[in-house]
Amino acid sequence: MMKEILIISLPIIGMLVISYLLLKHYLDKEIAEKNKSIVSLKNKEYLPLKMQAYERAILFLERIDPNNLIMRVYKNGMSSKALHGELIKTIRDEYTHNMSQQIYISIKSWKELKEAKEETVQCINMAMNSIAENGTTVDLSSKIFELISKKKETPSEIALKKIKIDFQRSFE
Repeated sequence: MMKEILIISLPIIGMLVISYLLLKHYLDKEIAEKNKSIVSLKNKEYLPLKMQAYERAILFLERIDPNNLIMRVYKNGMSSKALHGELIKTIRDEYTHNMSQQIYISIKSWKELKEAKEETVQCINMAMNSIAENGTTVDLSSKIFELISKKKETPSEIALKKIKIDFQRSFE
């Protein structure tokens, strides 16, 4: 009786093992192909967005650097208060315009970008608070440049270096 059960069971067990191995091989191959297509799609769709986000982050930092910002925002006949207001508004507008890019860049890089923005705003505010009530745009600009020159690098330059390194590491 036991011998008959073994004679019947062995071929069934053998067929089950072979079926399992064939099915496993097929599913593993399917999973590998799906992963390959996901990587391909990622390279085709996500990487260009990521690169564009880093480019926009760098452009933002260049645009808010006081050396570039003051020259771009200043208009003849502006008061120091108007220049101060326009500098702060420009930084905030630029930041708002680029906020969605944080999805594509690392948390670390976005933090660097935010810190550079906040330090730049702080520097502009400190300069405004340290000039006379009737100070001119030249006084304000000079004070901003004086505060910036006390630092080895502008907040934007510091953030730029760190973001570039982070970007390069993301492709290693």
